[in-house]
Amino acid sequence: MVTSVRARSEGAKAARRAEMVRVAHALWRAHRYEDITLQAVATRLGLTKAALYGYFPTKESLFLALYETLLGDFLADWQRHLTLGGTHTPASLAALSTALLRDHADLTRLMPHLAGLLERNLTPEGALAHKRWLLSRLEPLLPALVHALPALDTERALALLTYTQALVAGLYPMGDPAPAVQAALSEPALAPLCVAFWPSLEGALAALYTGLCA
Repeated sequence: MVTSVRARSEGAKAARRAEMVRVAHALWRAHRYEDITLQAVATRLGLTKAALYGYFPTKESLFLALYETLLGDFLADWQRHLTLGGTHTPASLAALSTALLRDHADLTRLMPHLAGLLERNLTPEGALAHKRWLLSRLEPLLPALVHALPALDTERALALLTYTQALVAGLYPMGDPAPAVQAALSEPALAPLCVAFWPSLEGALAALYTGLCA
């Protein structure tokens, strides 16, 4: 647990910031985004909210840091599998992508919140820093993707990464509807409107990757 003593060195500040993100991650595993408060994070850390604000002035900024941590881990894992896995068909790459997203389920759950919540109140400087960070993490993956799907070029490989996230962000909320919607969809006539997230995602990714390779 982080103590209430002020972190003075840059290393100590980085460690405290990482611990705040770790606690947010623990809460994220057990709760929906709307049910998590900065007060809950501060309480687990033994801090006041004012102390937490010195690092993360909003819940969105804290969870954007968590998103970056989780995405960095996922991209490193994806790159490792691509490097070891030889070439793929669009369908086999879609299966791999889906399997890895299952393994990184905390990231998958957070992706739908990125554009609509976590990035919404960024300053211009903060937005630029975040997007530069994102590009710096995506670029090392591009050669591995081009090798895995030889029909791709670098530009379409970057589009593949962007659109993969977009599909997750769009499909996940449909596969995890609010309780009232879930109850309504139990009516047999409405069965065609139900979305089984994982198989739907794999099918959508296979279609996307096929199109990008055309």
